[in-house]
Amino acid sequence: MSYTDFAKYYDILTDNVDYNDIAFYYSGILRKYSDKTGPLLDLGCGTGNLTVRMERLGFSDITGCDFSKDMLDRASKKSDGIKWLKCDMRELTFKGGFNFCIATLDSINHLDGERSIGQVFDGVYKALNKNGIFAADMNTPYKHLNILAGNSYTFDYEEEGLYCVWENEPSEGDPLNRIDMFLDFFERQKNGLYKRSTDSLFEIALPVEKISEMLIKSGFTVLECSEYLTGRDLEEASDKFMIAAQKQ
Repeated sequence: MSYTDFAKYYDILTDNVDYNDIAFYYSGILRKYSDKTGPLLDLGCGTGNLTVRMERLGFSDITGCDFSKDMLDRASKKSDGIKWLKCDMRELTFKGGFNFCIATLDSINHLDGERSIGQVFDGVYKALNKNGIFAADMNTPYKHLNILAGNSYTFDYEEEGLYCVWENEPSEGDPLNRIDMFLDFFERQKNGLYKRSTDSLFEIALPVEKISEMLIKSGFTVLECSEYLTGRDLEEASDKFMIAAQKQ
């Protein structure tokens, strides 16, 4: 899972994502439980599309954290006011200093198991000041089993000269509901021919009850768990949830 080629094309592939709407959503969640404006830690910030929008919404002293140098190279061009930090979210070494932490766009789903998720939660707990708020969204097992499943997708970005084939390969019977994702990129060259490159990634999905249990084990009080973006109660067919917790 290098993210090298994925980072190169990430902003094109996510051009349909309404980052403004997501930023307003997270701003509302954080301000629902705190009247502070920062500092804020954005885990798995990728190319910084959401991070910079949180800055525009008035959050200050922001640190965007990602383990991919290629992602951060692109993020750093979008704001000089944000600190961009190359760091594995499982190895956070902060000892306080943040009033908020977010992990958005299912970044936690990209971890490899319960131990790794627990390491992140422990690290976030230590990074937050007293009464600090942590909010994250994650894909549900339902989405992995019934929506992503073994499906394949094609994306044609004619104006950008890019064509992408995305194939999902689920691990049948896996308690982590793992799905491996394989991406083939075809980029049009000046001579009209296409150059192919590949990348791969994976996601796991745990039940919200397990995530809540793990947050409590790390010391958090769970404040809210709801359907992502809608705020409604979770249903069996909900494909994504948001969970907010507080350090006491």
